Amino acid sequence: MRIDTFRGTVRFLALVLPMTLVATAQGQMRAASRAEAYGVSVSTPTVNQKSPYAVLPTGEAMSTDQGQGVSVAGLVTAQDLFAIVTGDADPVDGSNAVSSATLGAVQLLNGLITADGVVAIASSTVGDNAVGSNAEGSSLGSLVVGGVEVSDPAPNTRMDLPGVGYVILNEQRPTGDGVTASGLTVNMIHVVLQQPILGLLGQVVGYKTVGNIIVGSATSSVTR
Repeated sequence: MRIDTFRGTVRFLALVLPMTLVATAQGQMRAASRAEAYGVSVSTPTVNQKSPYAVLPTGEAMSTDQGQGVSVAGLVTAQDLFAIVTGDADPVDGSNAVSSATLGAVQLLNGLITADGVVAIASSTVGDNAVGSNAEGSSLGSLVVGGVEVSDPAPNTRMDLPGVGYVILNEQRPTGDGVTASGLTVNMIHVVLQQPILGLLGQVVGYKTVGNIIVGSATSSVTR
């Protein structure tokens, strides 16, 4: 996966997107463009970390963040992380938002899940001629889960991780009514950490979630 080439393309698109932000009261009240992206997020009872993280500030056209590496012992390591978000809000011509997160080599849960490259992209548009969001361009390079190679997983592919919980690959969660608003969150790797709930006789009666690990997340949304 040519991560550097992809990042160059994203930077170019960020510059050529229409970035004229409407300062009228009507624009401030109605049109909105929101975007955020991050490389790695870990949430457990003892760890709460998200890095690198880019969010589109109100009235701004672009934001970026990056890091050479992220490591949370026993949970995740990742190299060469980059996040970028762009957007514009125009009540007349429509609104656009694009967010992306790219990572190099990734390892989760001491090698239970590995990937050579992760790209998450969420794009949203709302206007007279186009309303919708998509995850086009998102990808997982050389993904291996529990020793099994997984190629181009379909949206919201779930795989059990015995003794750990489960993972959702290429997770996609849409928002908006599809008419005046549209949004999408893309999480390329989402591990849900679980612990068994034991009954009175020691049998497993269910599971409780004790943490989440997300690698490669992009969110975009627009309203008019």
